[in-house]
Amino acid sequence: MSAASMASMPYTMAAATLDNTLGAVFLGVVISCILYGISVLQVYLYYHFYPSDSLLHKCSVTFLFFLDSLHLALTVSAAYHYAVTGFGHEAGLQEVVWQIKLGVAVNVVVILLVQSLYAYRVVLLSGYHQGVLGYLVCAVVISGFAVGIVLAYETYTVNTWADTADIAWAIYACFSASTTIDVVLSGAMCYYLKKSQGAERVLNSRISTLMQYTLSCGVFTSACSVACLFSFILMSNNLIFISLTFILTRLYANSFMAMLNARARRRPTQAPAPSGPHPSTPYHLHSPSPSVVLDGTYVQRRVSITREADSFDGESKTDVEHSPLSTHSKHTWDMLAPPITAPRRPARPPAGQTLSMGPTQGRPDTYNRGW
Repeated sequence: MSAASMASMPYTMAAATLDNTLGAVFLGVVISCILYGISVLQVYLYYHFYPSDSLLHKCSVTFLFFLDSLHLALTVSAAYHYAVTGFGHEAGLQEVVWQIKLGVAVNVVVILLVQSLYAYRVVLLSGYHQGVLGYLVCAVVISGFAVGIVLAYETYTVNTWADTADIAWAIYACFSASTTIDVVLSGAMCYYLKKSQGAERVLNSRISTLMQYTLSCGVFTSACSVACLFSFILMSNNLIFISLTFILTRLYANSFMAMLNARARRRPTQAPAPSGPHPSTPYHLHSPSPSVVLDGTYVQRRVSITREADSFDGESKTDVEHSPLSTHSKHTWDMLAPPITAPRRPARPPAGQTLSMGPTQGRPDTYNRGW
């Protein structure tokens, strides 16, 4: 690009250089790819640790990941057009390609989806019939979506980067609304999470973690939106604000996934061996060898105990075997009875028969025992 052609261009493009145009786009694509890799990891962790989540969350995560991938593909395609296909051509560098226009529309949908899911969780925390603040948050999100639709429509009316000055009002309104909604959502979620804290120390710790994630994600997205707004106001003659919008989409996707993965993971847990029988936890005592030695000193028998317990999340039932002497999955150990003298010993059952104390009807805490 010659000096004469640079002087003949409008002021909005006269200060553009390779550093603040193609260089900014390149850095935006690189950071977007890094954040996309984190998003892939977040999706994997979500489906691995939360397989029993609601269908709404699963569909939302899948759709959000699809939009995130589509936006990254459009971003890379636009960067390739400016850096390779249109490099050295003035008209090609000034043109707003269709990938950028479609990327703006996808960005609006991603932001709407994430903010709507945040608003839905705020309504759940506040209560359907008691939380007026939750419905106010929903109204703010809907108004922000309307502003985003206007921006997506106005973007399709521009052909060159110099024409973006004509839709500056829509860009200002969109970034301002996005920042305001992020602040309102973060504040509302932290408010209701704080109210839900009680006397449970573990629950309070988990709620505090969610509050930290919510505040951190809200700060990141709000800061990026403010950076996009001020970069367009102060440097509308370059493409720095476009590169920041590439990053903004990744931040929204990662923020919601991070909040979902910050919840307590459901996992099967082993309870400690109880000291006595419990009505809700059946124990079955089996004696693999029914022989009993009565030598006037003690009774020795080998007993195996198996406990049936439900998994924590209620999805499947598994046999969890416990022993008070070791942590292995299955144990047999010697139980020594108190000394029994010969006159007090019970009558020995006939050969081939087993003395059984069967369960009493209506008492689930009575167990079979073979001697």
